[in-house]
Amino acid sequence: MRIAAPLIVLLLATVAIRFGLVAQEDTTAAVELVRLTEENWDQYAPEGKEVDAIYGDLVLRNDRLVAVIAQPLASRNANMTVRTIAGALIDLTQREQQSDQLSAFYPGQRQYPFRAWSAADADGNRHDIGDTVRITGDHAAITVSAAPTDSKPAVDVTYRLEAGSGVLEVITKYTNTGSKPLTVALADDLRADGGKEDMVKSPNGTGEMFWFDDRYWQQAYGFVADRPIQSNSNSRTSTLKYVDDDGNAAVTLPAGESVSITRYIAPGRNLLDVRAVFAERRGKAVTPVTLNVRDGIGRPVPDARFELTDADGQSATAIADNRGEITLPMTPGEYSLDVLTQGVTVEEGRSLVVHDAVEQAEAIVLSEYTPGTVAAKVTDERGRPIPCKVEFIPADGTPRPDFGPESAEHAVRNLRYAPRGTFSQDLHPGDYEVIVSHGPEFDAIFTELTVTPGETAELTGTLVRSVETTGWVSSDFHSHSTPSGDNTSSQLGRVLNLVCEHIEFAPCTEHNRVSTYDAHIRSQKIGEFIASCSGMELTGSPLPLNHQNAFPMHHHPHTQDGGGPVTDGDPSTQIERLALWDDRSEKLIQQNHPDLGWLVYDKDGDGHHDEGFTRSFGFIDVIEIHPVEAALQLGPQLSGSHRNHRIFNWLQMQNQGMRIPGVVNTDAHYNYHGSGWLRNWIKSNTDDPARIDTMEMVRASEAGNLVMSNGPFLEVYASEAGSSESMTAGDDLVARSGKVNLHVRVQCPNWHDINLVSVLVNGRPADGLQFRRETHGEMFGDGVVKFDQSLTVPLEEDAHIVVITGGEGLQLGPVVGPARSKTPPAALANPIYVDVDGGGFTPNKDTLGHPLPVKERR
Repeated sequence: MRIAAPLIVLLLATVAIRFGLVAQEDTTAAVELVRLTEENWDQYAPEGKEVDAIYGDLVLRNDRLVAVIAQPLASRNANMTVRTIAGALIDLTQREQQSDQLSAFYPGQRQYPFRAWSAADADGNRHDIGDTVRITGDHAAITVSAAPTDSKPAVDVTYRLEAGSGVLEVITKYTNTGSKPLTVALADDLRADGGKEDMVKSPNGTGEMFWFDDRYWQQAYGFVADRPIQSNSNSRTSTLKYVDDDGNAAVTLPAGESVSITRYIAPGRNLLDVRAVFAERRGKAVTPVTLNVRDGIGRPVPDARFELTDADGQSATAIADNRGEITLPMTPGEYSLDVLTQGVTVEEGRSLVVHDAVEQAEAIVLSEYTPGTVAAKVTDERGRPIPCKVEFIPADGTPRPDFGPESAEHAVRNLRYAPRGTFSQDLHPGDYEVIVSHGPEFDAIFTELTVTPGETAELTGTLVRSVETTGWVSSDFHSHSTPSGDNTSSQLGRVLNLVCEHIEFAPCTEHNRVSTYDAHIRSQKIGEFIASCSGMELTGSPLPLNHQNAFPMHHHPHTQDGGGPVTDGDPSTQIERLALWDDRSEKLIQQNHPDLGWLVYDKDGDGHHDEGFTRSFGFIDVIEIHPVEAALQLGPQLSGSHRNHRIFNWLQMQNQGMRIPGVVNTDAHYNYHGSGWLRNWIKSNTDDPARIDTMEMVRASEAGNLVMSNGPFLEVYASEAGSSESMTAGDDLVARSGKVNLHVRVQCPNWHDINLVSVLVNGRPADGLQFRRETHGEMFGDGVVKFDQSLTVPLEEDAHIVVITGGEGLQLGPVVGPARSKTPPAALANPIYVDVDGGGFTPNKDTLGHPLPVKERR
């Protein structure tokens, strides 16, 4: 839409004191330099999704910005992928509206190991860094130092902050302490991961300033140096070289000589904030401009997105607050202004003229944009609030909403997560299909909604728990968010995703650190719906073999790795270290997504059988065997190669006597339908998430009392013919008669179905026990209960019985999101071990017609 009417410009007489543009009484707060401790954490630690500070790091702050410098220790890492941060700038944000999005700024491009540091006050006095160091004054500085080697200079990096300044100065001094000339590259690098974010970075090339801007999380950074900056960026890293007029960053340093490079780094909510800081330093006028945006009937437009382009083609993005307002420091001149809501342009190409040295207000009326409002209230069958996921799918002609990136929290792409069942959301007028869901124990609500301009559309509904799961709770043992380092998802967003998908037990398993969801569960008041515990994924090399999860573990907040163990290049040593951590505490050890041939039968990976990583086996309690739908390939004819089919290989292992229960998990990294499409149902003494006992979950999982699924709820109970005592997945059963009564029950909600039930005996499809709806229609139901049959399994030898169910040619459908919608429904129960002679279970050693696996060739 385009409205050509000129903006109404209101010039106010108020002087621009807010941005420090004119002389005023000096009330600037002092600079503070403090070492983070348990006692002062809440007072000094910055905020933001990417904060990496821990106890022992140094904070340098004034009234405009806060920075954190990592302690210069060889062991100091921010996370799994942001490593060796000793002496690096790891957090930086403005004091107001803090939102750190910097992973790390590495002076010297990670070429110099910083192992010493000191502090200096405004008088130049040096201070040793002790636990209680605290310096205040007009300015303060932190210097980190790297010792020289035969081929490298001594390096001192000083982080300096002045009172009232909007920039952090970073001065690197290279000194050749040797007797021969050295060549030094004047270069830094940084990590700022934008692959799944609404992040833009400076175009690669040479210029006065390098910048990047995370527009959704409202944090931008600018870097200026005393040389031109030649930058080269990808979605994760940026290399900054400080070049001369010929484009060279290399400097020859004679013996005994030094060279220095100074950088000025400014954080801001957006690029206009950042540019204003540097304009201010140059004495250039900046005008505070307040943009206030209203819709066609005069209501504020919360979170409106302003895209501004100046006469030189420089662009910037800013986000309005919940009043539809933001004040921006802008250099005088003419700008082109676009306004967007939920990813849709609602005003394009308006002219905005910014005047000199006065405060200015701009009232923007979007006469052709009047959204409607969706007021949602979703309850359970007793009228109580219930967490839910709500997806808005626009009809033709209605814009698709884009609330936020896949890393976001309550509003992600076209989803709303409602942890207490209610929300209010403005939407573009039009027609929408709406899906309200709460995991596969509940029928989903499929409805249509018309959003009318200026009016409120009520979205109400009752989520019916149609699937009866008494005695079992649903879980996901493997989830990630930005503390893991290989993604940038909000951890709060991960918890919202989990609870709205009805995951009742969700240990926190970030990569290479012990972490917790407890604060998020408290903040959202969802403790009655989800249980959790601290844990971790220990992720080493070689990949993908050397990954193991463990929970519960003792969490040490704000310490290196949360108090967890470090990785090892030997998978056996690593898993043993993890198992024995926390003084040999009882915990569940999960082998993640393994190459089973490599792990069990081919340690050296040469394609020939050997002993495998034998020392690991005794520590593995459960093993991931997803994708669960791959079980549907185990039909009556075992055709083709199953050499590296994880479920098939797991069945081969069972026949060799390796009784390790299987599990399936999402390994979710982002929050757009990330969790929920895989789960384990665990046998439990309680159906109340608030009363779940973590150790009961551990022991039930170790015992294999667990069913794996992407939706269908499968129950399997076995008893000897004539006996009333029944066993379930993971249990042992003595059946001297050689006859086993097997009761199989499958339930599905209204959004997926099954048409297959298959019984495997010792990993092979049992004759007469393969049931398909097309051939055994009388055995299948059309309601919630899809299959409920008592079967007889004759056995001539000890055998493990596994039941598979699923939907051949069927799909899970849209409830699980577009990435998984075409996946066939499937569930798989862990084995029941049947001893027919009373002498204890004996595996039959059958390899199921195929050789035991070796390392997969990739």
